[in-house]
Amino acid sequence: MHRRLSLRSSLAGLAAALCAAGCGGSSAATGPDRAAPAATSGAAVLQGTILGTGLAGTGTSVGAPVHALAGDTGWSVSIAGTSLAAAVDEDGRFTLSGVPAGSVGLRVEGPGVSAQVQVTGLVDRQVTSVEVRISGGAAQLTTPPTCAPTADTFFSGTLDQMAGTQLVVAGRPVDASQVQKVWRGDRRIQLSDLQVGEKVKVWGTLRGDGVVVAEEIAALTTGPGGSGGTWVSFKGVVQSVASLGAGGGVAALDEAGVHRSCDLRLTVAGRDVETNGSTVFKWSDGSALDPYAIVAGDVAAVGGWSKPEGYVLATKIVVDNR
Repeated sequence: MHRRLSLRSSLAGLAAALCAAGCGGSSAATGPDRAAPAATSGAAVLQGTILGTGLAGTGTSVGAPVHALAGDTGWSVSIAGTSLAAAVDEDGRFTLSGVPAGSVGLRVEGPGVSAQVQVTGLVDRQVTSVEVRISGGAAQLTTPPTCAPTADTFFSGTLDQMAGTQLVVAGRPVDASQVQKVWRGDRRIQLSDLQVGEKVKVWGTLRGDGVVVAEEIAALTTGPGGSGGTWVSFKGVVQSVASLGAGGGVAALDEAGVHRSCDLRLTVAGRDVETNGSTVFKWSDGSALDPYAIVAGDVAAVGGWSKPEGYVLATKIVVDNR
């Protein structure tokens, strides 16, 4: 449903060629915090993703956003020798504007982690994109940085301000004058329906001046202070299926594919999922699915509201055709 960050390799290659004196690479991985020369303010933009391996005792060997591994608390990045700093969001994403051109030390800090990696080749009014992996207390770039006048981006945070089509999200300026889609959960809404104080996710283009030109925005809550939870979508293997109803009973599907008497509890990709009479069930080919046909081992995509009680109330479940 929502736009995903596209990899435009050919354009990236052209941008890299045009920035011949621009983006460079990084030094070898550093251990816990290493001093870097003091830097002055500048006009470059640095964005990236922080991945972790085996953090917080998870034992995972595959890089995933640090928040997914170690919890949504306390991760941040900063530029050594400056006051520039930013929080890392739930997707491991960050953006820093006003970064000095040339070479900078990017410091990553989180629970039990304080590491630094050198990023070179930053250019004023250009966007440099990096991916940093944290492992064993050290930080290392997974690929050389890329830079261009603009770059695809996505991030999430609180809607701080809204004046017409000009927004501030997590302290970052967002131009929504060209937005194509606005969502709340799986329902299309108007831009004006967004409310200051709620959590949103933005997909769009990051410019060299630090402004994000939004193409799509998703409201991740029912509204500021709402009790409906946070919108989530994920896909994985169905590990268990159980009925919440006392009598069970299989009712007929209506033409919309809704099973009106269905109250199931599933475990999908390790997450507890509950359904009700409003949950829509579909096969991946679009045909209606009898929810009581779902069995352990199926692969399901879930969209719904993550509740404070720890479960996801699904609005739609799509199961891969067998």
